[in-house]
Amino acid sequence: MVKFRLRELAVSHGKKVVENEVYLEHFRKRGKEVEHFLKDVIGRDKRYMFEDESGSTLTLSLEAAHELLEKTGLTGADIDMIILSSQLPEYTAPPTSIKIHAAIGGKKECICYDVNSNCCGMALALEQAAKYMALTPHVNRTLLVGCDYINMMINEEEENLYGHYGDAACAVILEKTEEDCGLVDSVCTVKSEGVDVALFPGCGFSNIFHVENKADMLIDFTPPTEDVPESAIESIQTLLDRNGLTKDDIRMFCFSQYALINIRKIRELMDIKEENSLYIGYEYGYTGTSSPFITLYESMERGMVKRGDYIIIWTIGCGSQNIGLLCKL
Repeated sequence: MVKFRLRELAVSHGKKVVENEVYLEHFRKRGKEVEHFLKDVIGRDKRYMFEDESGSTLTLSLEAAHELLEKTGLTGADIDMIILSSQLPEYTAPPTSIKIHAAIGGKKECICYDVNSNCCGMALALEQAAKYMALTPHVNRTLLVGCDYINMMINEEEENLYGHYGDAACAVILEKTEEDCGLVDSVCTVKSEGVDVALFPGCGFSNIFHVENKADMLIDFTPPTEDVPESAIESIQTLLDRNGLTKDDIRMFCFSQYALINIRKIRELMDIKEENSLYIGYEYGYTGTSSPFITLYESMERGMVKRGDYIIIWTIGCGSQNIGLLCKL
């Protein structure tokens, strides 16, 4: 086990609540009926979104980070490493993690970097942070923040994407500990035959200043053919088998919230109960990199998990890459 304590989590989301009817009416005007797809397939009811154009991955990340520090009684001077996971950070120069560092009054001796591995980025960052802390004597506490602004990338004429996403950030404090908790195991699988399923920017960065139509910059999307539940079960079973556990030893499966139909299929094939695989996509929409961590946050807030429980975080990103983390809280 790579020992660390997940000390606390905080979530911040857009203040505007948008219900399905907005999108249903949008597509009815185009002669398309998407209610079954939106409600039953991907599992949306409402989603939190930015009220206006002043919202960004930076504003949400800072809200979550400040709330987290307030909850824990920590300050920026207590943080040894800051990692931001985002597909669309507000800035690439400087790294948005340094903007967070400045806003929380971070100390001079601190590591800051941004990571982009699409929707599995925050899970990968947690694995990396835990292992880095274990090997580095003077790095004892990490602030990990995940936030995507996927709505900014979406073509409103694309019924396979428009209406799916919410705007939310999750911040986590990881601390070194000698307690019996932390990262037990991880597995990462890449199936690059799906490498062109979702391209952003659709035109490629080398062309963004040459396109005449903004739509050419948005996600170029082809519905994937990968059996996502099969990929998830393969990774989860590997984690269980390698560590002598069964699915009944896992108190909570924190899945990607991309599509309810995937979670229902995993539940069915693995005989996992709903109370052990919380679904929050009805409320938050899909929030990208932060989605399994917001699921964990909601699980803890609702008293569905406690210290000492095993959890599995599983999520998938474009390309495709999926990661499973077996942790003990």
